[in-house]
Amino acid sequence: MELIKRPRRLRGSANLRKMVRETRMDKSSLIYPLFVMEGNGIQEEIPSMEGQYRYSLDRLPYKLEQLEKAGVMLCGIPDHKDEVGSGAYAQDGIVQKALREAKSRFPEMYYVTDVCMCEYTSHGHCGVLCGHDVDNDKTLELLAKTALSHARAGSDMIAPSDMMDGRVRAIREALDANGHYGAPIMSYAVKYASAFYGP
Repeated sequence: MELIKRPRRLRGSANLRKMVRETRMDKSSLIYPLFVMEGNGIQEEIPSMEGQYRYSLDRLPYKLEQLEKAGVMLCGIPDHKDEVGSGAYAQDGIVQKALREAKSRFPEMYYVTDVCMCEYTSHGHCGVLCGHDVDNDKTLELLAKTALSHARAGSDMIAPSDMMDGRVRAIREALDANGHYGAPIMSYAVKYASAFYGP
């Protein structure tokens, strides 16, 4: 028969409790991905992401109400796509409209916005094409323009997911030049390591 030793009581357990207490995990620590699209009365499941749905703007408030204090990451699904992904930075783009609607109804929630071009371009690449190649520098201008349009619409954090070199600097400079000094930029590494890519 094997004896199992009972662990000794840790010294300084008050300090241990304090340390644990300072680390909290609740709904306000989580970010829920929401995929928004144009239309009415739409709530369609995303086949490759079981349990995740695409919501039309009119259905968005019902979902936000269920999430209470959780943060939200808005990902846009535009009706129109073109060579330069103009829907990504349009004032009346899907994410911009969703942000204004969400902020007006649930101003206390924390809103993160996905910044990328691939969902908005007709060719599906993360940036502007020059022949068969993606033009990094032209794309940086559009990513910065997109991030700024999101910040103006009410985004609390910008989360780029493109693959362009220098994107964070370009976005930071555009935000700062327009008075959005405190707007944080989420590291793509953080997003990629999260459950967003394995829901």
